[in-house]
Amino acid sequence: MIKPPTLKLFLLASVALALASLTCAQSTDPVPDLELVPSREMPAVPNKEEIPAALRWLLHPLKRGMMLSLPVVDTDPNRGVTYGVMPIWVLREKNGDRIEQIHAPSLTYNEDFGPTPTYRYYYYPQTDAALVLRGAVAKFEHEVLAQYDDSTFKDTKIDISLRAQWNRDAGQRYFGRGPNSSKNHETNYTEDYIQYLASVGAPITLQSHWRAHISDWFTADKISDGPLPGLPAFSATFPKSSQAASNREGIHVERLTVDYDTRDQALTTSRGSFLQAFDEFSTKGLGSEEEFSRYGIDARYFLPWNEERKSVTAAQVRFEQLLGNAPFWLESRLGGKYALRAYGNGRYTDRGMLVGNVEQRFTFYKAKMANVSTEFELAPFAGLGAVFDSPKRMAGRYARPVVGTAVRAVARPQVVGSIDFGVGQEGLAVFMDINYSF
Repeated sequence: MIKPPTLKLFLLASVALALASLTCAQSTDPVPDLELVPSREMPAVPNKEEIPAALRWLLHPLKRGMMLSLPVVDTDPNRGVTYGVMPIWVLREKNGDRIEQIHAPSLTYNEDFGPTPTYRYYYYPQTDAALVLRGAVAKFEHEVLAQYDDSTFKDTKIDISLRAQWNRDAGQRYFGRGPNSSKNHETNYTEDYIQYLASVGAPITLQSHWRAHISDWFTADKISDGPLPGLPAFSATFPKSSQAASNREGIHVERLTVDYDTRDQALTTSRGSFLQAFDEFSTKGLGSEEEFSRYGIDARYFLPWNEERKSVTAAQVRFEQLLGNAPFWLESRLGGKYALRAYGNGRYTDRGMLVGNVEQRFTFYKAKMANVSTEFELAPFAGLGAVFDSPKRMAGRYARPVVGTAVRAVARPQVVGSIDFGVGQEGLAVFMDINYSF
């Protein structure tokens, strides 16, 4: 069991990360998830006496907010360990307690990818709107991102999101297509893409739990060999795939999403259900070089065992199926924090994917600091997933099991941090993440 001082360090790091939205979900869907946006409300700044001595160097009150001196440690089966430092300035508006700006520069180091300086800026023009700017540059990678979200556009129930990004990611892995792709065929490739995403949503009826979104997404991708040593060249191992993506390939996708949501909280969920169904298509002649469609569902259910939420059962099932011809990097992927927690992202790739997870969350320790109550949970979990060409060709012998345990720090209603230890057929994988409800 983790001792309380270590738990408090984990909590404070999670809160700081949530404030700065330091991670973004790496979606396996063609239309990527939107940037996680920090809370608009200024958290209470603890008095010096409330902060354990070991943590006082992390948090410093300012005239208009606070400064957090945060160490960065990240683990990923595909990228290895990344560590560094990140000072975070959280500034409130002049005549109120609402957060107006966040500045979050960082300098991290990875043995394979070298040093990476990054700057993040968040601006909140109003309570339900946020502008996110991010830039990074490194030896093999770079990123420029701008995003604007407004959940009550023009004081209506309509939400909008706009995103533009240029990103070069050199940490991608590919093992070939199919449910039984060999670990011996592991390669590393670099994905260089320019994209935009525009989305608008509204409730289907007033006072309804149902909501619909329409999204328009365009990306121009270029794939090349990755820089990681000790792995075969991607272009030599999969020549057909590499030749198809040697020049930028434009993909234009339209998506319709329908959501049903009765959860008590979107991130720190303890009860309720969530159902999302989507259908999308890409058509030649409409700005796309490939023609395909995809449909899928994501269903989640949360059952508390008692009113105090000391034990909660959480379950999820995800399914998606691709029809037509899409480039390999847009096919369904199994693996990673959000799909199967014992494999790196993209370990298995094919035209379809089905995965189920269930975990039992037990609250074993509670702490209160600066009037913020935090629950620490142990969450043993089990999962099973498979990729396939089509549902009728899905075979039980290719289902990949995973078992493990997560350690979670939950500060309701908007902060959750977790460390997941998953064991599968290829050994142990460790993931660290924030603000993902499951």
